Amino acid sequence: MGLKEFKIHFDNPYAAYTSGQTVTGRVVVVIDSPKKIRGIKLVIKGGADTHFTTSQRQHRNHEGNDVIESNTLTGHEEYFEASFYLIGSTSGREMILGPGIHTYTFTYSLPYNLPSSFESDFGCVRYTAKAVIDRPWKFDQESKVAFTVVSNFDLNLHQNALLPLNLEANKNFGCLCCASPPLSVNISLPVRGYVPGQTIPIRVNVENESGKRINTVKLTLQKVVTYSATTPRADTKVVELKVAEVSKGPVEGRQTVSYEQDLDVPPLPPSNLQNGRIIDFEYKLKVEACVEGAFSCNLRKSTTIYIGTVPLSSYQISQPPAPGIQPPLPQPSAPYKVNVGPTSNQYQDHAPPSYAEATFGGSRTLRDRNESEYVIGAGQRFLPKYPVYQF
Repeated sequence: MGLKEFKIHFDNPYAAYTSGQTVTGRVVVVIDSPKKIRGIKLVIKGGADTHFTTSQRQHRNHEGNDVIESNTLTGHEEYFEASFYLIGSTSGREMILGPGIHTYTFTYSLPYNLPSSFESDFGCVRYTAKAVIDRPWKFDQESKVAFTVVSNFDLNLHQNALLPLNLEANKNFGCLCCASPPLSVNISLPVRGYVPGQTIPIRVNVENESGKRINTVKLTLQKVVTYSATTPRADTKVVELKVAEVSKGPVEGRQTVSYEQDLDVPPLPPSNLQNGRIIDFEYKLKVEACVEGAFSCNLRKSTTIYIGTVPLSSYQISQPPAPGIQPPLPQPSAPYKVNVGPTSNQYQDHAPPSYAEATFGGSRTLRDRNESEYVIGAGQRFLPKYPVYQF
């Protein structure tokens, strides 16, 4: 039968690392008969790609039909690539790998200043490891897997994350002398910076002096992604994604209401894909007052908030346990050190984060362009894992 198993295993149970950390693991090969090889090597690399379609112009084809001509635009940047033999060498000397289980360990230190892993339909920042069995006079056998890199974003080092947020939106219905009294919506947050696993407490005040009925007031956490392409020409694409939302209503005309709503932050990459040039994103908190029967009349406004990897030391939110879950044991008086990045030296009164798969991801597989369909694991889809705190 030959090859029974060919896999890459990381020592880190989450397969999640920060820039500058050392990646360690092992390649496991299981065969049931002798195999002639030149060696087994490992290729570790990281890079980013973008790809999206833009409409160019409408014209009439030779059949007399109106068609819209479009172009697929792409971008690429490479962060690093390393290749080294775990057994054998570039000399090409052949050897026999006997039947049984063979395990080869590997170590690789990641470069500093890498952008965070990110997956979407229009682009990705991706880090992979591929093991290759180099066989003489035969096609090589390959196995591939992805891992996560998270760029440290310490909220304590970003002054804007510490600032309170107060956002006010106003709208009159009708025009000129026929305009209604205003609809006013005000939202406030204690700070602008949060981490996955944290709850954002949003105070809402609605003064509906108009005669319009407001069905719901939506509070939405959005991820706004900007993709850049360079081939065959330079262009950008901006995509807004809803990652979390809560709503409440109705609010009748001539009514004033005040309340507080909690918005949970799911597993997300930190704000700003630092050190990358072709993909960038930011997070927005959007408020929308939905007017009954008139979508175009909805009041909308948004503002920037920050998602980090290290929570603010000066502001923490205590969260009640979920129904049926026992509350956590009291924390010791000595603070924990949060080890999420080589530059972090903040001490917090809670345990270090775990890691969870991204709430949203792309539909692309790990297979690179022109890569063989026979590469083990290349047909799999990958969701990065991001640090998530439990307060």
